[in-house]
Amino acid sequence: MSEKYAPLVNEDQLPASRHLLQLMDNLEELVVVLRLDGTCAWCNQAFANLLGRSREALVGKAYPLPELRELMVAKPREQVESWVTLEDGSARLIRFTADTGLDVEDCVESLLIVGRDMTAFYRLQHPLQGVTDTGLLSATDAKIQARIEHALHRAQRAQEYVGFMAIQVSGGQIRDELQQTAVLNRLVENLRQHIRMGDTLARLDSGAYLLVLEQIDCPEAITAVVDKIAAALDESAPADMGGFAINAGVATSPDDGFAAPELIDRAQQAMQRAIADDLRVRYF
Repeated sequence: MSEKYAPLVNEDQLPASRHLLQLMDNLEELVVVLRLDGTCAWCNQAFANLLGRSREALVGKAYPLPELRELMVAKPREQVESWVTLEDGSARLIRFTADTGLDVEDCVESLLIVGRDMTAFYRLQHPLQGVTDTGLLSATDAKIQARIEHALHRAQRAQEYVGFMAIQVSGGQIRDELQQTAVLNRLVENLRQHIRMGDTLARLDSGAYLLVLEQIDCPEAITAVVDKIAAALDESAPADMGGFAINAGVATSPDDGFAAPELIDRAQQAMQRAIADDLRVRYF
């Protein structure tokens, strides 16, 4: 039997296969081996963790993910992207690639499927965009720029802190633009109800939101305010909308900079890292 086509699942008989399975078990990628009837012959721990099940509960189960059925008729190495809804109601965008496993007679024996979680990349590239203006000025508007400069100068004189919070809303399974607008309008209204009169809310060119928090006397107070706002934003999340997420990044003056463009940029950098790391809030 050639090593190239050694069955992956005969781990009791083939030490090399056991070693290979152990290596795949340590991968961050999702790995599952399906028999030709669609039952799971083996999966790595990452795949089991995604489904929130034990590996023992998945082995022998027919199509442990319904989305895997499409790969049974796809051409080898063909990639299939699908939003997978998990038991907790959240959704992840997974890119699956399938390879055929051959037996000693070069007949197809099983299917090796590798999945990569593309959710963070998708969210970075696809913020929600409404078809109508939510009533917010752009962060580059002269009035917004003047308010931010005034807040920074005032904080410098009073030895206070100013928090810059960049917020992005993503909804992978939201296709209807009117639905997107309704979600964004609800989020903006929720934000307005939970911020103070002196704080500034604006729209960034990237599609994210900018919230400038003034008159903060210590960094710990910024954390408390941000946590309160983040909890309020969670209330805007539609319960039946898979792939929906709100991520935020925070930069603080004077700790992270003094100039408005620098602080806005750093808040957006922190937001992007929060999305990449699947965190609700990340500080620069």
